[in-house]
Amino acid sequence: MKYATDIKTDSQDSVLAGYLVPAELCRQLGRTRRTIDRWHSRGVGPPRMQIERLILYRVQDVRSWLEAHVAGRGPSERKQCR
Repeated sequence: MKYATDIKTDSQDSVLAGYLVPAELCRQLGRTRRTIDRWHSRGVGPPRMQIERLILYRVQDVRSWLEAHVAGRGPSERKQCR
């Protein structure tokens, strides 16, 4: 049985190329899964899609979200970044 954390999304040939699973997003942002989930529940995190139990983040959406949070241009989330 495959779990979302087992899915490889970095291969060019993968149908999931351009998407990140939560574990990869956490690794790249240096945040815990709890923080990422908290951001989602508060509506301040990067947009995500969910297919049954599979959660995916589109890389382009994450990049846009990061750009919107450049100092002085977006809401501050310092409390969640401990």
